[in-house]
Amino acid sequence: MMVEPDINEVVAEAEQFRLILELGKKANILFVTEDFPVMNCKLSSLLFAYHSLQKWPGLVIHGVSGRAANHDGEDTISHYWLEYQETAIDLTADQYNIIEEKQLNREILKSRPFKPVSTGRIDTMQNYKLFCISDRDTYIMGMPELAEDFLHELQASYEALGNFAQKF
Repeated sequence: MMVEPDINEVVAEAEQFRLILELGKKANILFVTEDFPVMNCKLSSLLFAYHSLQKWPGLVIHGVSGRAANHDGEDTISHYWLEYQETAIDLTADQYNIIEEKQLNREILKSRPFKPVSTGRIDTMQNYKLFCISDRDTYIMGMPELAEDFLHELQASYEALGNFAQKF
């Protein structure tokens, strides 16, 4: 039987993975854009979920989609992060430090600055106050909920990240 990792191990792994993503944006890796972390929340989260499931095959990780209204009341701000056990792991929270103020809302602006990797208990982390949850995904080994062509691109990006990270 596989022992699940301690949440502190997963958070430490997320912080390490974030550094690899930072470097990866310079390496022309498909799922990491030059604007990273801006507009990279879902792909970064999926890459980390994939990584975590490689390292700890028995995990169950949840992906969370959240939405918020901008200054004009339009539902245009979206975000994506992960949950493992009772902890939320946000690999791109700091994009809200970079995005222009006019594209955000007062609550997000008041919450600045955001840490590059933001973690916290699901019931107290600021993501749950700033965003209305619109969807939840469940990821297990093999990520069968993803389309096969997308999963293939995810694997290729993950391998490219790994190859790139080994150079450092």
